[in-house]
Amino acid sequence: MIIRVYFLILCSFTSAQVITNNSFNSSRSIAMAGATVSNPGNTESVFSNPANLSNLSGSSFLLGSTQFYGQDNLNYEFAAFSFKLDKKNIMAITLQKLGVNANQYLNELSSELSISFSQGFHLLKDRNSSLSIGYNINYFILNQGNSAGTLGDGSNGVPGKKMYGLGLDLGFLASLRKKVSLGVFIKNINSPRIGQGSNAQFLPRRLNIGCSYSPSKFLKTSLVYERLIYSESNQFRFGVEYEFHQYFILRTGVQMKPNRFGFGFLSPINDNLSVAYGLITHPILPLTHNMEVGLHF
Repeated sequence: MIIRVYFLILCSFTSAQVITNNSFNSSRSIAMAGATVSNPGNTESVFSNPANLSNLSGSSFLLGSTQFYGQDNLNYEFAAFSFKLDKKNIMAITLQKLGVNANQYLNELSSELSISFSQGFHLLKDRNSSLSIGYNINYFILNQGNSAGTLGDGSNGVPGKKMYGLGLDLGFLASLRKKVSLGVFIKNINSPRIGQGSNAQFLPRRLNIGCSYSPSKFLKTSLVYERLIYSESNQFRFGVEYEFHQYFILRTGVQMKPNRFGFGFLSPINDNLSVAYGLITHPILPLTHNMEVGLHF
């Protein structure tokens, strides 16, 4: 039974990595089950649609940590910093890391690191509508630890190595009267690969298309379609964000194929500090939890 659980974790882990494909990065995306491409947040827009960076009014720093499926050895951390270049352009720098450990006494089995530079700017903006474009330039580092070898102690195992790659993401965001918005996000549009020779592998490309409707300033709803390019698997997501109070914003969402449910909240403590929490279910594995702290200035 234990072997089966770990096998399921590894299979699900392939869709939750920094380098491969991760739709659930920030607390917002986890709580809303990934329905954020047409309704991205502030600095966390770098994960779902960098085009929204053009709409930010100031600088922000976001720090978050996620524990996938209740496993101590599947920890994911990120830090994102967004800042203004001028009145029209906003840049962001993001660092993501996912480490996999055998246990607390052994060396790291593998780790993934991503360093991203992002920018968003307006192509069109007037009183009633806007059109924005944004991009991420991602530098990937995959670190593989030494293998145990036939003796099990690493003395005759395969030595560890590092592999590198460069990816490009592209996003578009259009809005009408601040009521309806349409978002498109393409992950790894340049079809990058990591490694060399026979060890080289192409990183998966992902397409997200979403539409959001905000009937009032307190309620936002989003519907998102996601597909891995060259894959027959489609996913549909629906998310809701409701502001009960200026200090408490509720988030929830559902996903189909597989069926998952997300829940969380954002609590702005003051104008400069916010705390967020999100969780998402899995059909078989335990819950995934996320905590975030944001600084705004």
